[in-house]
Amino acid sequence: MSTSQAPIQFLTLEEAHAIDRAMLSMMEKFMTRITISSLRIITKIAQDLKIHAEDLAASQIVQWIERDSQIRDEQGEDVAFLKWTSPHNDLDFEDTRQDEVTSAKLSSHEKFLTRMVISAIQVLVAIAKDCSTNLENLTLAQIISWVEHDAKVKREQGIEAAFLSW
Repeated sequence: MSTSQAPIQFLTLEEAHAIDRAMLSMMEKFMTRITISSLRIITKIAQDLKIHAEDLAASQIVQWIERDSQIRDEQGEDVAFLKWTSPHNDLDFEDTRQDEVTSAKLSSHEKFLTRMVISAIQVLVAIAKDCSTNLENLTLAQIISWVEHDAKVKREQGIEAAFLSW
């Protein structure tokens, strides 16, 4: 695979503005941005594996991101799906968590991203189920509406952090 692909935009300016207009706290808006960005990665992984996103296992996400990392290392960033251009070296820190990501052949930031995507898929599956659609077909409006409703219910119950408890 030597052809370069058009870069994917994980969150468009229009989407960011829509999230900013939502009736959410700053943390809820931040988590919504992460959820939408993760949806793009989850959708790509599911397409590549030719399965529904709801059927993705954490191990498949880890393996796919490892494979994408290997492609970036061997063939260059233009060929990889995930882009990591940074003028700074990866901040390497001790990974003390014991999960399916711990032993992956990934940099610290790739492990962080992988854990975010794994966490996000759980909430995306719940949103898709509540919206009676497949995860791949979720719209920004559906996600924002679900998060606003979930946040409202949590606030009424006196629960601080809304939909994602990572």
